[in-house]
Amino acid sequence: MESRRTSPLKSLFDEVRSMIEGRSPRRVVLLVGGIGGGKTAAGLRLLSLLRQAGIPTGGILAPRIMKGDETIGYSVVDVATNTTHPFAGLEPQDIQIGRYFVSRDSIARAHKAVLNVCSSCDVVFVDEVGRLELKGGGHAPAVRQLLHAGPVAILLVRDEWVDEVRQTFGIDDPLMFRVETTFDRSASTPAGIRTFWQIVDEIRFPLLVTQGDEGFPESRPMALVERQEDRLWFATSRASRKIRQVEKDPRVSVLFVDTDRFNYATLHGNAFVVTDPELGRSFWQEAWRDDWPDGPSDPDYVLLRVDVVRGHYLRGATGESGIVDIRSDISS
Repeated sequence: MESRRTSPLKSLFDEVRSMIEGRSPRRVVLLVGGIGGGKTAAGLRLLSLLRQAGIPTGGILAPRIMKGDETIGYSVVDVATNTTHPFAGLEPQDIQIGRYFVSRDSIARAHKAVLNVCSSCDVVFVDEVGRLELKGGGHAPAVRQLLHAGPVAILLVRDEWVDEVRQTFGIDDPLMFRVETTFDRSASTPAGIRTFWQIVDEIRFPLLVTQGDEGFPESRPMALVERQEDRLWFATSRASRKIRQVEKDPRVSVLFVDTDRFNYATLHGNAFVVTDPELGRSFWQEAWRDDWPDGPSDPDYVLLRVDVVRGHYLRGATGESGIVDIRSDISS
């Protein structure tokens, strides 16, 4: 069994391409690391390299859902369709995995995302194969079918479960790639801050996440009107649910995602409803008149300002990532 280090990740890409082109025998790839060790981040970077080379790729990757510095669940990215669905969370559902819960519908959707591409893609990801799969649940049926199909299977596995996964699924000679975390939790650097804002400025339609009425985070796409350094401006309806929610709890997150390049930036901050008439006129765009017929004087037209406190980011092609602290005052 061979072992590869993550530097450079390009070496793994070269090995996978060699298998696809028939220059080396096909083997199962195990992307191995600890909890929070960067397995999914490495999978996203590898996916970016595969896409740049025009290699058909499918399956599922499961990035974390964060609230501040806390992981509150996982979503599933259907790699072939670039669609994202919730997968695991803290609210009780059908199946418990550690401190998280998963619905059977979510597992079925992930199963379908893997099996739908077994005959059309050269590479298929499954993130992750672990405790539930070792008991025959979760992604286990999809993994078994994938391993008997044609694509190069890339399975994301925690360190402590590698031997059991190999034994359970009959993986005799895997190509094992051990991931080292690249998520920099040190103090913000000028270069990191520049990268963070570059990603934000490349994406016009982020998701605004508020504290929902029933305790669940609630997200919706928004058009970013303008960024003024560490302040984001949006236009919205005074009667909208989001206004009621931020007036009750101003803590919000704003998620910027580029699914083609797998760049993302998540911003956490405080939202404020701004009704200043002069500011309303300065931001006004005539394209909004269908929503607010009376223009900037329409009583339903308000501005929403988000003061960014901190965030984190990943640039998919390079793996550059980190946490960025913007403000020390998180209450105003």
